Amino acid sequence: MFIFTSFLLRAEPPSFGLGVSVSDSPYKGYGTQYDPLPHIDYDNGKFFIDDTSVGAYLYNHHQQELSIGFNYLSSEFEPSNSDDRRLKKLNKRHSTLASELLYEITTLIGVFSTGLSVDLLNQSHSVLIDTNYTFPIFYKNWTFIQTGGINWANTQHNNYYYGVSHREANRSGLAYHHAKSTLSPYLSFTANYHLTGHINTFAGVRIDKLTGDVKNSPMIANSTIPNLYVGINYQF
Repeated sequence: MFIFTSFLLRAEPPSFGLGVSVSDSPYKGYGTQYDPLPHIDYDNGKFFIDDTSVGAYLYNHHQQELSIGFNYLSSEFEPSNSDDRRLKKLNKRHSTLASELLYEITTLIGVFSTGLSVDLLNQSHSVLIDTNYTFPIFYKNWTFIQTGGINWANTQHNNYYYGVSHREANRSGLAYHHAKSTLSPYLSFTANYHLTGHINTFAGVRIDKLTGDVKNSPMIANSTIPNLYVGINYQF
């Protein structure tokens, strides 16, 4: 039978591993991207490392967590990686480091969380708010994790990564574009299989839907962004 329960009731020991992600870039001329996917999971109840996030708990009691930390925002645009001659004439857009405030509550029907991220390096001046619901299912050696969420991005974030300035428009031939704030939904599904007492494999898919001024940017070729990932990790 399937078992529906909360993450809190099935806390996992520290683990590390490696995988690969395959994604379809939204930018014109980019094509398919292959990226390494490091996995690090450590949580002692006061301090945590979760892949590209590190932080500490301000409150961690009664199935509720409030944490503060740092998160790597991997969004970037490298003109030389695009086959589109016009996009090659645009400015680079860099990844950045963000501070993050996250609240999470675990219930018998799943996990609800909301987080606020702010660019620390003044690359994009991003302010992001992410709200999601995660529902785990445990069945024998399998763990299935479904997540649905929505992300709000401020005007500065969207304009940095998807806008085209007047100077860039004159240089490239693309239309000027000022990208305002957006709400963008996403869905993900991950399956974990316990091969042994210490070794697990995982595979999943995440689909992001670009909306509004981001979807309408002259830089964008695809508004539906799939991301597939597979990997293996070792639990202590």
